Amino acid sequence: MIKRINIAGIELDNYTVREMLMKIERHFDENSFTTIEEINMDTLKLAKSDAEIKETIENITYTVIADAGILNAASAESMQRKHEIENHDFFFELLKRLERNHKKVYILGENDADAAEEENFIKDAFPKIDIIGKSSIAQDSDNFENVVNDINVASPDVVLSFLASPCQEKFIMENKDKISTNLWYGIGNNKFMDKKPSFVSRLKKMLDVKKLTKIINNYEKQEEK
Repeated sequence: MIKRINIAGIELDNYTVREMLMKIERHFDENSFTTIEEINMDTLKLAKSDAEIKETIENITYTVIADAGILNAASAESMQRKHEIENHDFFFELLKRLERNHKKVYILGENDADAAEEENFIKDAFPKIDIIGKSSIAQDSDNFENVVNDINVASPDVVLSFLASPCQEKFIMENKDKISTNLWYGIGNNKFMDKKPSFVSRLKKMLDVKKLTKIINNYEKQEEK
């Protein structure tokens, strides 16, 4: 299985869930600051036109592919990885370990209502997880100082960020040296908490895969010249 895939000049990790969890646990043992970001097709599209997002992705410790369509477009699909991605196995397995190992968790949402919803979802799925704080930040806000201060006062082991791109990338790029935590996990505005996707959203995914495949093919042709 290919461990790194190139999506039109953007390198993404393609580790299995088990491999990624082993890497994260090693970083915890070493007490080193680690960043993870889930990457979907919308993030990739933004990265093609936004140099800051592309740079952030390149500097993230580990990327987690959050959309099986990315592997499909890159001709790197496998049944194991497709199943893991579609069932969001990394998210659930990581939080299961955070709960079991009594790690302190902090939630960062786009607004107060979303942060509360995300906290409730996590508590329902992992009743014993130790959520020690939460806050939110407006998508158009450039004032991150209060949020950073709140995180540092709480001093969590893990920050779970549900910010959408490009706010997510902007936040971690500007504040990665200021945040007091061991692990930053950028989940994004992932809708896996929603119920079964609608026909329209499934159709959009199919179109996105075709567009991404075309972008990859055009990039490879340019590289061959």
